[in-house]
Amino acid sequence: MKKTLLIILCLLMVFTFAACGGTSDENAVPSGAEDGAENQAVEGEVFTFETETIGDEPFSSEDLKDAKLVIVNLWEPWCGPCVGEMPAIQQIYDTYKDQGVEVLGVFATLDQTEDALKIIEENGITYPILKMSREFTALQTQYVPTTVFMTGEGKLLSSDPVIGAQSYEDWEAMIKTYLEEVNNG
Repeated sequence: MKKTLLIILCLLMVFTFAACGGTSDENAVPSGAEDGAENQAVEGEVFTFETETIGDEPFSSEDLKDAKLVIVNLWEPWCGPCVGEMPAIQQIYDTYKDQGVEVLGVFATLDQTEDALKIIEENGITYPILKMSREFTALQTQYVPTTVFMTGEGKLLSSDPVIGAQSYEDWEAMIKTYLEEVNNG
């Protein structure tokens, strides 16, 4: 009995993590990344975008020009690890926003906006949550969560995105490194 329960739990975990390897929604913004394409962002490139917040307010890269460091976290409401790391990302936002760090959450499964709003409320998320726009496809991989770092002017700080959920400590170590880079650069 215990062995069967253990096998079932292991299979559930495998399916949960595998579910975050692509989109489950035909209404998501097509990216080309679902075909296994790699992230197209190149370190040093300037990334600009125009989109809307989850509340339908206009938002663009121009709104970030005063930030030293911008963290763009691509997530989906159906992705357990994405939702699981949101409190740590909120804590990072609360800790570092006064030091010029901006956090953006971006999701593409727009027919799950109500689910996203519920997740945002339940987790006390106050950093901007944006709707996916075509420009963000350059940042996508075939996995969520995917996170990239850039300056307030949109200069990408790495060609290698962070794939997978991270702890507060992991985020903090990355942020300290990137803040040092932008402050000394």
